Amino acid sequence: MEEPGYIINLKTITLANGYSLDFEYPILETVIADNVIIIVLDIPFEINYNRNIFAISASGDFLWRVSETEVFGCGLESNSCVYISAIINDDGELVLFNWCSTAVIVDPQTGDILRKYQTK
Repeated sequence: MEEPGYIINLKTITLANGYSLDFEYPILETVIADNVIIIVLDIPFEINYNRNIFAISASGDFLWRVSETEVFGCGLESNSCVYISAIINDDGELVLFNWCSTAVIVDPQTGDILRKYQTK
């Protein structure tokens, strides 16, 4: 299956079909998982905004937004632990990483949390 095409310009993603989505914060990175576009927003350190990962379809349909979850201890409140990266691991799973050394494995189609682990 061909991966969806898109262009990133700061806070905007423009899909191959011409549909554009604007976000409140700049787009830090994107990952394709199961033909779903995973978008990680770049949140300034002083902003408490830990739901900064979104998933959309190739046509621009909103699929999910990362849910709040308990994080492993890091001295910060859980709402301060923004996500900083998303990868596809060697097992083909979508893994989200946050500032609080917590990795969250989610279903790319639904955003359901499958499991999590401490990274440090």
